[in-house]
Amino acid sequence: MIQGLLDEEKLKLYVLCTIDNDQTNQRRNRSRGQISCMLEITVYGPLELFEEVGSWFQEYEIYLQDPQLCDLDVKYCNPQKLSSDDMDACPMVSEVISRESEVVQLQDIPGRSELLDILTSHADLEETAQPPVICTPLKRHQKQSLTFMLRREQSSNFDGKLDIWEAIDTAQRRLFINRISGNNQAEEPPQSYGGIIAGPMGLGKTLTMIALVATDLDRDNVASIAIDIDENSKPDVSATLIIVPPPLLGTWEEQLSEHVMDGGLKWQRHYSQTKLTSINDIGAHNLILTTYHTISAEWKAGNASIPFSVRWKRVILDEAHFIRNGNSQMARAICGLHSKCRWAVTGTPIQNRLSDLATLLKFIRVYPYNDPKCFDNDITRLWKSGEDDEAVKRLKWLSACLLLRRPKGTINIPPRRDVKCAVDFSAAERAVYDKVLQQAITKIDDALLQNSEVSRSGVYVNVLQQIESLRLVCDLGLHYDARHNKPMALPLTDTVEWSIVAQRTFNAQQEMGPITCSQCFSTIDLSEILLQDMNAQQEPLFARCLQFMCGDCVQRCRSANHPIVCGHIPACPIASVSLTSSALEDIQGHSFPLAETLSITLPSKVKALVTDLRSLPSDIKCIVFSTWRRTLDVVEAGLEGASLSFVRFDGQVPQKDRQSIVNQFKKDPSIRVMLLTLACGAVGLTLTVASRAYLMEPHWNPTVEEQALARIHRIGQTREVTTVRFYMRDSFEERVMEVQESKKHLANVLLSPHDGGQTDDSLGTLQKLRSLL
Repeated sequence: MIQGLLDEEKLKLYVLCTIDNDQTNQRRNRSRGQISCMLEITVYGPLELFEEVGSWFQEYEIYLQDPQLCDLDVKYCNPQKLSSDDMDACPMVSEVISRESEVVQLQDIPGRSELLDILTSHADLEETAQPPVICTPLKRHQKQSLTFMLRREQSSNFDGKLDIWEAIDTAQRRLFINRISGNNQAEEPPQSYGGIIAGPMGLGKTLTMIALVATDLDRDNVASIAIDIDENSKPDVSATLIIVPPPLLGTWEEQLSEHVMDGGLKWQRHYSQTKLTSINDIGAHNLILTTYHTISAEWKAGNASIPFSVRWKRVILDEAHFIRNGNSQMARAICGLHSKCRWAVTGTPIQNRLSDLATLLKFIRVYPYNDPKCFDNDITRLWKSGEDDEAVKRLKWLSACLLLRRPKGTINIPPRRDVKCAVDFSAAERAVYDKVLQQAITKIDDALLQNSEVSRSGVYVNVLQQIESLRLVCDLGLHYDARHNKPMALPLTDTVEWSIVAQRTFNAQQEMGPITCSQCFSTIDLSEILLQDMNAQQEPLFARCLQFMCGDCVQRCRSANHPIVCGHIPACPIASVSLTSSALEDIQGHSFPLAETLSITLPSKVKALVTDLRSLPSDIKCIVFSTWRRTLDVVEAGLEGASLSFVRFDGQVPQKDRQSIVNQFKKDPSIRVMLLTLACGAVGLTLTVASRAYLMEPHWNPTVEEQALARIHRIGQTREVTTVRFYMRDSFEERVMEVQESKKHLANVLLSPHDGGQTDDSLGTLQKLRSLL
């Protein structure tokens, strides 16, 4: 390719070779050897060769970048960025260099082990042959997963090899030793069949579970499944019941259609208008798809529900952390199903506390840890008493027996490079930020002087809004200030009617961490909210004293005609809050027309985004994530100003239009960017056509960020993926990133409170926020 350029006498090539000094030093003593370097070639020539040079590079799939140096100050015309009709508007090379001096500086984020890497196991398993009806070639790790699952569905011989129990024969009798606690008993322990599949997001767990169901078509495998469990003579069925969050029903059906030969497996939804009407309906199917909310509602109704009237071949829970709150109605309903084998599939078996795992063990009926008290005595207690080494040892053995987890490096997909980009405020933006910062500090100091819990929580509501405002200034820059200088701005005072600010306060509170129901003590966080059934759910209630009542408890209280109050005298105002993506990504009080502020310069962070996007080859597709629609409004204005084509997907896009937007992004080569809110992008989408992702602001919950990035870096990705995390230097966003890091430490999770109750700690939270500011 270069020779062809050299052969054209009208072209001039300026070449710069930069040698990697680190490698030079390493190889100093060698007489020969290759040295890593970077070669930059700048091409100069007459406009008559404009089209021809562009085609020449295109043939070699080489994409011209903006110049880094100005050897000749001539017009800069890139044939891969503009047409010959646009050349009159071309800048001088010196102008481009001046502009490029503001190129964003990306800093690599050091790789670190995943939260659950200590549980990684079974690296050397044999590979089970692919079921004939699965038409997609299974990866090696998926065939190994089949081996693990088929073994777990067979009876144990208590040999102590990757088993909780080991049989020891003495001269007098046979004893069964618990390999975790060391306890022994004379009675043979009940068998358990199944386990936990806990691979990271993007490793093809859904296809693996479909392949497990497909092994049932082999009669030998059917015969090997254990059937020696007496469950009150429920009729056995040969079908598998798969329970998923409502938004993933369509995903499972797509996967079944894509990966299974026509007619290979028969399935049906047990949901809404397509529910099973009799037990006989099950016999015609290999698997039944239903939702957590459907099972919970039918269990609660107490009638002879079909799912509870049979003993299933197996029950598979997708996103199994849905039942991590053992006291919740949903968890009790799921654990009440009858089946021979039970599988919990989740990328986060331990999310907020160690007891999350205890509920999964209860579901799969692993004796004696089907009783959460035994789990607490044998493992959790050790953490509380500081016996960390013994706790890890026991947790590892339990995981080796029951849990399959592989690191993401198990699969051969292109690597992912994580970088962060610090952006500096302009002087005007810094002034706005400092003003809001001082307001927040003053409000917290006032709150810390309050003696009353109720009055303190009232100020805490205001503080949450101030914290959110700080984060918004980082995204919106002067657009934020333009809004708040207007008389229609929402006043941040205690006199604001609670129904107006309840949703905004709830949004800020749930971003910072899980929220616990004051009645049933079940907790909910954003990664689960995004998977709720919005059609069937009673809206929860949120009080000004920050007490929360989940939708199930609201419905139960109203059915029993119980008053709904917070318990304070006088009672605090209560308002309903929405869990829809549209409500979660909204900023109430900030819904001002962007046209009013278009004359204001773009925020520094959005400028950095646009600069980076413009530097990329034209064939790179990108996703821009933000918590708030308002941020995407400003990003949209920046993209339009830079003539970058894009599509947008947020909670206000009607359900019927969403797939067409995704298809347009995937198939139209001219559309390089998708704007996506975290509430819409964290679940259910496969966007491997993109290879670069931007997070416009750090989120309190790193799990939500990972869920979003897993839309891109997963099986099916063919290019190296780069993720860019923007943050404003010397701002509250740096503190959010510190909190993120603490949440990634295993000890931080394992040592979380285990009482399951809710205590009012607005004082402690305020003190923590004060320290962050």
